[in-house]
Amino acid sequence: MKIELAQRIRQLPPYLFADIDRKKAELRRQGKDLIDLGIGDPDQPTPGHIVAAMQSAAAEAKYHRYPSYEGMATFRQAAANFYAERFGVRGLDPEREVVALIGSKEGIGHFPVAFVDPGDVVLVPDPGYPVYATWTRFMGGEVHSLRLERNNGFLPDLASVPPAVAERAKVLWINYPNNPTAALATRDFYQSVVEFALQYNIIVASDLAYSEIYYDEPPPSFLEVPGARECGIEFHSLSKTYNMTGWRIGFAVGNAALVGGLGKVKTNVDSGAFEAVQAAAIAAISSPQDCVETIRRTYQERMEVLVTGLRTAGYDVIAPRATFYCLIANPTGYSSAEFAGRLLTEAGIVATPANGFGPGGEGYVRLTVCAPLPRIREAVERVRSLKI
Repeated sequence: MKIELAQRIRQLPPYLFADIDRKKAELRRQGKDLIDLGIGDPDQPTPGHIVAAMQSAAAEAKYHRYPSYEGMATFRQAAANFYAERFGVRGLDPEREVVALIGSKEGIGHFPVAFVDPGDVVLVPDPGYPVYATWTRFMGGEVHSLRLERNNGFLPDLASVPPAVAERAKVLWINYPNNPTAALATRDFYQSVVEFALQYNIIVASDLAYSEIYYDEPPPSFLEVPGARECGIEFHSLSKTYNMTGWRIGFAVGNAALVGGLGKVKTNVDSGAFEAVQAAAIAAISSPQDCVETIRRTYQERMEVLVTGLRTAGYDVIAPRATFYCLIANPTGYSSAEFAGRLLTEAGIVATPANGFGPGGEGYVRLTVCAPLPRIREAVERVRSLKI
């Protein structure tokens, strides 16, 4: 019997991080000591009060049945309260303007199912989180890349979008603090996004997964800007903020029609997030945020060691003001894949070639600081020893 994958799967390039995982596994089988600075997966445990809330909730029989599709009313209310307190976005209706997600990646992937028809244009940052483009293509949409350039602060130039493309565009993806560039957006930029979206009747989908990992001023939400709730939805995740990547919990907030459309997809493809996890998430976002400040300080200390060390070694490093990522410009004569390959095979450092996030990432590799400080210091010494 001949079994063939669907064409949409056959045409899909290998998922960047799955490919990196395979390479790491092979080198570890060979006995290589690897310092993994490739994937943004926090190495610290989830704060104890969140774990305790989960343990308590998991023992309650009421949470052992099917959850609600949209999320527990108490979780959605907690998310609305979080947006009011953290961003000043007040008056979100938890019933109509908030939906629980099984991690923000799930919501980001399912959003085009609700709103992208074959032939629709979706404006996608390049480099950018691969899921934006992948699910656009899954739904038969056409990706129009918005190049993020260093000389423009890694912000897209919306004025460069041809009017004929903008007229056909259905969705615009934005992501600040940005992965992989670690760039930040300003409220002025968000205001220009709103004006662009309203001019061309484009949905804005904002990915705010890294909003709480910052080293200076707290980054704004797109929804803070007047008019944003007319055209936008924002995806938020507890994964990075509270070291909860394995818990798979997040939420989306914004325009009721957009939240409702996503919710309608979810009622047909999943049965909601485990309510004990939602109870733990309530504890996370409703409690004092001292644990988050501790997490930020840890990343900042690590980042200072990494950036200072690599710059002293002669590398061109783009220091972040947010996220736990930094970009290193490739040494002259190297592609991103070649530079990342030498870091892996000769220095035992797992780095992510930034062109895995799109052609616009060529010229850089991305490093995280999701490793203990002694390993960060060792990584710096290993890079210094490379003959590049």
